[in-house]
This record gives sequence, C-alpha cells and structure tokens, in this order.
Amino acid sequence: MASCSSDSSDILSMGEMEDILYDIHLSQNLMFDESSDKRVYSEITNHEAILRKYDITQAEWDSSYNYYCRHADKLHKIYTNLSERIRSEVIDLGGDVSLDEASLSGDTANIWNSERNFILMQQAPYNLNQFAINADSTFKAGDILNLQFDAKFIFQEGSRNLVAVLAVTLGNDSVVSVTRRVNYDNKEVLMFNDSKRLGIKAVKGYFVLLRSNNEQVSTAFHLASIENVRLILAHSKEIPQQPTDSKPINEKDSLKTDSVLSPEPERLLVRPEGRPLRRVVAP
Repeated sequence: MASCSSDSSDILSMGEMEDILYDIHLSQNLMFDESSDKRVYSEITNHEAILRKYDITQAEWDSSYNYYCRHADKLHKIYTNLSERIRSEVIDLGGDVSLDEASLSGDTANIWNSERNFILMQQAPYNLNQFAINADSTFKAGDILNLQFDAKFIFQEGSRNLVAVLAVTLGNDSVVSVTRRVNYDNKEVLMFNDSKRLGIKAVKGYFVLLRSNNEQVSTAFHLASIENVRLILAHSKEIPQQPTDSKPINEKDSLKTDSVLSPEPERLLVRPEGRPLRRVVAP
C-alpha cells in the first residue's frame, strides 16, 4: 500500500485511495455475470458499503478523487500500484499473466523494447504511450509483424475506448498502419505482412485511452491496464523463383518425333451387295 499523503488533511492519502479502488475492482469482478439492471443496483450498493468500510462519506470520496484528477501524476502512481496488486492477485489464484517466450522458433523473435505492462488514464499525458523501433539486420524482406497485448479495463462508468496503432515504414518510404479499437477485456493481436517484400525500415505506434466527445470529467475512475506486450517478428519462407530457361515438368519438346501427330490409319471396307471397295479413314 502506498504511504504518501496528500497536500490536505481533508483528502484521502494515496494508500487509502489505492485500497478503496482495489476493493471496488474486486466488487466489479463479483458482478461480472449479472444482468445490466442488477449490475447497476449492485454497483451502487457495493460502492456505499465500501465507503462505510473505510468510514468516509460520498462527499469525501468525491473531493479526494477530484483532487487526484488534478494531480494526475499521483493518480497514475496509484493506478500503477493497483495494477501490480491485481496482477499479483491473478497469479495467486493460479492465473496466467505472461506469454511463453520459449514458444518462439528460430524464425521468430520478440523485438519489443519498451515496458511490457503499463497503465493508461483519460487525463493527458497519461492517456498515451508511444513506441518506436528501428530496423536492423534482424529484419528481412517479407517479414510478418504481430503486436500482441492484453487489455483490461477498470471503469466505474462511461464508454471504454482504447485505440492501438501499429505503423510500419517500408523500404520505399511508404507507411502502412494497422488500427484496433478495444472496448472490453481481451487478448489483442495487430498483424502486418510485408507481402510485397519491400523490406521494413522502422516500426512505430501508440496506445491511447480516449474520452467520448460528450463525456465530462467526473469522479468516476477510468483505467486501462495494458499487459504482456510483445512485438513478434517472423520471417516468411521465400518462394524460390523458377529459372527463365526452364520448362514446365509436363511440357514436351516440340522437336521430338513423339510430339508430332501421325496421320490417322486408313483401312478398306467392303460395301455389301458386291459394291466396289473404297478407302475410309478409321475412326
């Protein structure tokens, strides 16, 4: 639990905020399978119960959350600690929060060079995480890129709108981008294939947590946890080019005698009633 205090005695400490948000996360997981109407009722009831547990009023919660929204660096630290606690909880319950690096073959490599787990909030600058990777000798023409990550949301209300972008600069300086919008917890993959074998010069991209145009800043918390990020570079097998002077396997040489059609054989037929013979081409 974080021990840092706020600037005012009327504001909850960072540790208290983290504990309350952690309990809210647990209560949301318990409501996962409930219907929408029942879920709304449960959210209100559980929220009131959590505030009673920590002996604080709704007004104290609102003022504290507003304070941390104005001090986004502190709120981001709270959410980072919260994410680590949630990950530890998953591990303790036997869950899998990592991807198997040993599964990569000799033709693949994880080239991700930034933090694998991070938190996004709707307040700038903590709503954006960018990355950039320059190509080196590892890259080859025809490569395939797979950007993989787990997206997890902790939203008290409002729409979830996470956008992930993978932008690839090719050998001819053209840029191709792949975009994915994520609105619920899921494992995501963005794929790019250098099918024209132009070669890859650089890879860039970003993750951003957006707020809807009509959505106002409120005391409700909005958190996206991006976990287990990998950027897999895979080498495609090069298709061998056929020599220009080669012939198809079943093609015959037109100069060979067996490729020249012989004339149809002829035979003699006898007309009935003693009519003279005439030549007829055999069918």
